Amino acid sequence: MIIVEEKGKDLFRFNKAGEVHLNIYKGCEEVCPFCYWQADPMWLNHLYVNIDAADRLEKEIDNISHGQTIRLGYGPLESKYHLTRKCLEILIKKGYPLIISSGWDNILSDLEILKKGEVSVIMEFTKFKEMDEFNSTGTNKYFETANTLKKNGIDVRVTVSPILPGITDVEKIAHALPEIPIHISLLDVRPNTMWGEATLEYVKQHYPSLYPLYTEIQRTGSDPYYQSLYEKYKDDKGQIKTYLPFLDHRPKDGEEIKR
Repeated sequence: MIIVEEKGKDLFRFNKAGEVHLNIYKGCEEVCPFCYWQADPMWLNHLYVNIDAADRLEKEIDNISHGQTIRLGYGPLESKYHLTRKCLEILIKKGYPLIISSGWDNILSDLEILKKGEVSVIMEFTKFKEMDEFNSTGTNKYFETANTLKKNGIDVRVTVSPILPGITDVEKIAHALPEIPIHISLLDVRPNTMWGEATLEYVKQHYPSLYPLYTEIQRTGSDPYYQSLYEKYKDDKGQIKTYLPFLDHRPKDGEEIKR
């Protein structure tokens, strides 16, 4: 994994939904086979750190309307750089509502800071090895992290994005996360996409008994398990939610991916 330290990059990013993202880290060391971003050569095997983000934030935050919700993330390098922590302290002091994306348990090191602000945390739970651990033991460090945040009064949401049939038992996950909303999305394994072929190859190697199911999902573009959950929970009255708590832009066939 190549770590790239950057300075002077755009501090804020605005997506098509009008959401404001604070650019601290980008990239992911896990490289899940179903991830769209692996099609971007700059994303694959690279982690980027905007090392002057905290120093610039105090000056540039006034460019964002007060009261505007800001999204930021805990990346795998936070334990080394502590940039999210520094930015959190500034943003909470100034009273900005925050949505934090975190796939990492290191967020608990800043629990006392989080408790001081208007903070929501979104955690992604679709991780192959960790879900195997959960299916075997009924827990893992991500479940423990989410429940600890909830017990300390933090608004927490979990995404199972995408659902992996035969691996992610969504109702079992929800039972292990009392009172935490679980947001789901459909697996995308379209043929002739890098992520689709990578997912099928991963399943073939690690879950050979599930391989025929995944090839059928690729052939039909439909997952009966996801559809059954969608029909059961689409009224939005239960713990399981059939939408994601952020803009999810699935690339169209042949669409170039850039971040």
